[in-house]
Amino acid sequence: MQGTILVIDGVSTNRIILKVQLTAACFQVLQADSLSAAMALMKDNRPDLVLTAMTLPDGDAADVKRALDRVRHGAGVPVIALCPQNDRGTRIMALSAGIDEVLPLPVDDMILQARIRSLLRMRMQDDELHLREEGVAAFSVPLKDTTAAQITQSDATVALVCHDLQTAQKWKSRLSANVDFRLKAYNVDAIQDLMRTPVPDVIVIELNEHSAGMALRLLADLRARISTRDSVVIAVPNPADASIAAEALDRGAHDVLHCGFQVDELTLRITAQLAHQQRAEMIRNTLRDGYRAAMRDPMTGLYNRRYARPFLEQVTQDAQSAGSNFAVMVADLDHFKRINDAYGHPVGDAVLIEAARRLQAELRGCDLLARIGGEEFMLVLPDLHPDEASTVANRLCRAISGSPFVVKGCAQPLEVTISVGAIVAQQGTQPLSADDLFVAADRTLYEAKHAGRNQAAIKGLTQSAAA
Repeated sequence: MQGTILVIDGVSTNRIILKVQLTAACFQVLQADSLSAAMALMKDNRPDLVLTAMTLPDGDAADVKRALDRVRHGAGVPVIALCPQNDRGTRIMALSAGIDEVLPLPVDDMILQARIRSLLRMRMQDDELHLREEGVAAFSVPLKDTTAAQITQSDATVALVCHDLQTAQKWKSRLSANVDFRLKAYNVDAIQDLMRTPVPDVIVIELNEHSAGMALRLLADLRARISTRDSVVIAVPNPADASIAAEALDRGAHDVLHCGFQVDELTLRITAQLAHQQRAEMIRNTLRDGYRAAMRDPMTGLYNRRYARPFLEQVTQDAQSAGSNFAVMVADLDHFKRINDAYGHPVGDAVLIEAARRLQAELRGCDLLARIGGEEFMLVLPDLHPDEASTVANRLCRAISGSPFVVKGCAQPLEVTISVGAIVAQQGTQPLSADDLFVAADRTLYEAKHAGRNQAAIKGLTQSAAA
């Protein structure tokens, strides 16, 4: 089955007709004859989409939308309302209430199926984002509340793309009286201008009898390109044409004006799509922040052990495939506990932050520096010649000991040193796991410690290094 659709209609023949249409398209169909019956079904079922009559025995389509938003699994479920006549006022009222689509009866099966497919695609994308958001929340810092944020749209740019520039300018003039969006007019040939950075937030494309083919290709192109794939695309068949509208939806349009260009309806659809887009972007930003927090040390900004281990595994695999060398180092600030005991943890934290900065400054862009413990750091240096490893390790020691640490709260600068243990994995040596490499580098670190600290100990990778 492609999904579950809840059909709500007080007229049994309407429900039967819709069930036949939807079942033939491999949807599972639930039926209810009233709003109250639908809500009872929602207790044990989670439909992917709701198809409701505009008027019900105990409410209307707007009541259905409000009731869904109050149910645990109902918020965000797409709603299509069916009205007896193609009444513009009723359609505007329903769209204003948050209903996703309004279609006239008898419903055109082609446009209905295309609209269902389009809304379900958006629903699945939303579900995937929310699942990832929940996954990040399980091992990360608390995420920001995306529902509480105020969505502002005055800075949004809307491109109006028509068969000819004169029509686009006319649409711009009519729309400008209703909206605060920044409007730009293009003809359908101006694809280079349209894709010039920054790309529009919304692209409205006219599909008329002269340029429908070209405009549909442009629509598909916009949805496929990296630069414009996050832009909202709204198609406007002009004049109205159900087959062209259906094709536009199947080619990736987020929305369609079935009845041609109408200012108030287009305004509502742009506003709704922008709100959806911005909520999704907020979740994506939260995901990025959450993953970053999970992989970074909050004090120093360096990567942590959770990130460093798989990084080392990947470097190991790449080196084995390419026959290249690399180094793994473990570094530890000497007598760090004395700093905390003598000056307090705030001073110790400041020393760690400055030490991380100095160490990072000595590395290449491809190298990894991670904080893996209190005062302990791990370094992974891909494609490093064995002769260079000693040079780098000693340079790291000098970066810390070369000049005192000036820390707020300390009357005198602090003398800080570091010890480094390095393992160099050379071409042809026995491959070891990331854990074995770390253990070998850690043992080498303690050789540097026992030799007097403030120095580096270097070993080539041999079988005995991990023994």
